[in-house]
Amino acid sequence: MTARIILVDDHPVVLAGMQALVLGLPDLELAGLATCGSEALALVRDRRPEVVVLDMGLPGMSGQTLAERILEQAPDTRIVMLTHYEEPSYVQKALRAGVRGYVLKASAGEKVAQAIRTVLSGGVYIDSDLEDFRSEWIRKLSSSAGAAPAAGNGALTYRETQVLRLAAVGHSNKEIARRIGLGIKSVETYRYRACKKLMLHSRLDIIRYGASNGWLVDV
Repeated sequence: MTARIILVDDHPVVLAGMQALVLGLPDLELAGLATCGSEALALVRDRRPEVVVLDMGLPGMSGQTLAERILEQAPDTRIVMLTHYEEPSYVQKALRAGVRGYVLKASAGEKVAQAIRTVLSGGVYIDSDLEDFRSEWIRKLSSSAGAAPAAGNGALTYRETQVLRLAAVGHSNKEIARRIGLGIKSVETYRYRACKKLMLHSRLDIIRYGASNGWLVDV
């Protein structure tokens, strides 16, 4: 099966370059092009893509706001941000908005393709040129790996943490069940309990919680 991709950028040259990249990859299908947030939202509603690649600096609506709007109407869509901004604060904001890939526009097309494939497989991709941010993110991930996070109504159990971590990086309940050897109903129960304890009400809430705990990183 091919993955449907929507590309969003207000610069014709950049959009044409990304279009050529996607059309040249047999496992990806170009589902639409947009130059602003409203066009992108309409395409997402109509085409239901697996991945949206978007510019952070769009006219009328920032890429961060657009990412949040897309995830509100299509929670299973994975978003890759293509941007000039290298500052760690921009990467953090993007991840907390639910973005799963962060690629610098100065990077080669191969990185965009790698980011798309990484987010499709359930991972999070951060441009390798952002080495300082990646190192800090991995450090946070490692420091929190052995302990369950504090919860509003008590700490999460091991299984609740395990399920929520996998949900935060984009795995479906079926994928989680297969990875950890549980039934889907059990996964649903652990996920429900974890979300109830942490007062998480949506997939975007889970992603934001994962980002704040250093769970989202492509290593």
